[in-house]
Amino acid sequence: MPINDYALAERIQREVNFSTTYRTDAEQYGRPEHWVEAGKFGDCEDYALLKRAMLRNQGWPADKLALCTCWCEDGGYHCVLFVDTDLGGYILDNRREWPTKPTDLPYRWDSMLMGGKWYEIRGWHSA
Repeated sequence: MPINDYALAERIQREVNFSTTYRTDAEQYGRPEHWVEAGKFGDCEDYALLKRAMLRNQGWPADKLALCTCWCEDGGYHCVLFVDTDLGGYILDNRREWPTKPTDLPYRWDSMLMGGKWYEIRGWHSA
């Protein structure tokens, strides 16, 4: 089994989404933003951080993971995890049950954190 196996990404996606209850940073910490791996509760970046940590703990290569930010269809700002799997690139999103191709999501992509540096996302457009 490859270290960046799609099935592993899918399992972690579902495990985190089903074991974490969405709660904003304002509700949890009394401030608008607080980036921390989700526990029982978390907001979008907390889900993404926990999924990234769990995949890394399974040996997933760091250069095949990236935090991504985008604007949702309702105008809200959102954070997800991009995973480069043996079946291609997918987004692990707390708003979706299954890993999803970036181009299949109704988001306007902004930036990607990879290797400690933020990059502008170009080329991912909704179908």
